Amino acid sequence: MRRSALPVPLLFPMLVALAAALAAALVAALLVAPTARAAESADRAERRTPVVLVHGFGDTAASLDGLEDHLHAQGWLSSDLAEFGYDWAATNDSNAARFGAFLTERFGSRPVDVVAHSMGSLLTRKYLKDGGSYRVRAWVSLGGPNHGAGDAAPCGPFATFCDIHAASLADMTPGSPFLNSLNAGDETPGATRYTTFSSTCDQQIPPGDSRAPRSTELAGAVNHVLPVGDSGCPSHYGLLGNDWVRRQIVAEFSKDPVSQVDLKTGPFRITVDSARFSSSGESGPELYDGLTLTTDGTARSLWRRDRSGATAFPDHDPWFGLDDSTRSQVFTGRATVTAYLVDADYSAGNNDDVMAAGRVHWDPALGFGRFTAKMNGVDGGETSVTYTVTPAQGVPACRVRVDQAELTYFDDGTTRPALYGDIAVRTGDGARTAVWSRSGSDPSTFPNQGNRTNPDPYFYQRVGSGTTYGPGPFEIGVFLWDYDASSADDLVARGTVAWDPYTDQPGTRTSEFRGDDGGHVKVTWTALCP
Repeated sequence: MRRSALPVPLLFPMLVALAAALAAALVAALLVAPTARAAESADRAERRTPVVLVHGFGDTAASLDGLEDHLHAQGWLSSDLAEFGYDWAATNDSNAARFGAFLTERFGSRPVDVVAHSMGSLLTRKYLKDGGSYRVRAWVSLGGPNHGAGDAAPCGPFATFCDIHAASLADMTPGSPFLNSLNAGDETPGATRYTTFSSTCDQQIPPGDSRAPRSTELAGAVNHVLPVGDSGCPSHYGLLGNDWVRRQIVAEFSKDPVSQVDLKTGPFRITVDSARFSSSGESGPELYDGLTLTTDGTARSLWRRDRSGATAFPDHDPWFGLDDSTRSQVFTGRATVTAYLVDADYSAGNNDDVMAAGRVHWDPALGFGRFTAKMNGVDGGETSVTYTVTPAQGVPACRVRVDQAELTYFDDGTTRPALYGDIAVRTGDGARTAVWSRSGSDPSTFPNQGNRTNPDPYFYQRVGSGTTYGPGPFEIGVFLWDYDASSADDLVARGTVAWDPYTDQPGTRTSEFRGDDGGHVKVTWTALCP
């Protein structure tokens, strides 16, 4: 049936009302649109090529903090800035290999820019020479001994001494096999843009040193010899903080393309799950200084000792003695984990060595999940800190139940193990609760399923009594020793397993932990979520 048209007297008021409504909607849209665009821009940021900073001989990654802060102030995301710490006493060949692994570990396949101070120039150039130039867009050398360091010349007749005490010194000797190989052929290989800075006021690598003349400069690079313009005349270490040099670095790196990256919105919660230390060249270092967690500009100590209280590093402790009151924080901007661990070498004539130093940042461009911050130093020292970042709100209030633990194998060659230590749970609120615990003065055999006796090494322990612990994220740690009255106690099993309600699924699973003498412990646990 055909519909009747509205009479004109009724139609006109409706058109007027419709026009008024449309005008009001347009005004509202104009008022709201800037706010919406602002919110969108607040959730996105410019992403530039990551910059990796590399220190020199005798230094640590901490010497790079000032330059890193400057680049952050110039617009780089903190998560796109990295300090590469390394054992400066080792060879540049070995450190070049580690540098390549570090780039992949930190930035995957993304291209990077590099600033290398002093000897850092040699190990990074070695990486480029060996084929790494495909992923380095721009490389900058600050006072690099690219053709040798005159002060290292005595290593020529005393090469064996240098190899034993600091192999990299032998590498820096003018005319060394390492430098001859590094500088053979093309000194600036690949598509990388090369820039060098040297200063006539540099006392370590002076351009006029007859033993290594114009050492920093490279054929094919843009070479700056200071003073020039308003650069002043910086020292060797002054090159790192020189304003003119910093402007040139920013200008060079700003030639790279810029992309956009989504940012997570806060507030956030960071929980430091665990920390580890290892060293390939020092047995039982007695460490001082410590670990720090900084959120929104406020620094809090995670672990600290002064030199008089230096202690054998508790690498057997699955949580490295972390301070529970600081390891979980709510914040809105960025978080930084900093390490500075020094070995108090009380032997006459030996200097204290920085076994691990540096810092690693999290910012909203990285997103949520579990991360590991690694920081290195001399003697193969490495601190590895695992942390989890989640939204501070809206995460399920999950809990964990430790169902059972089983010592599946241990053989000390004589008796059934007498265990002490604990199996414990650490939760997101900072609490640490032992599910099973014995002291060293009162060890206990794990209750023994079916009355098994030695030499059968299989034991079984039900733990927890159905108790749940939370809220998450949480971590289970195992730290079990065998008491032996006639010899040193053996570490049966140690380690941790972490779970986070934002990144992991609930359910039951079994985790395995190992130690000395074939020690093997299985822990079955269940994550429960509403």
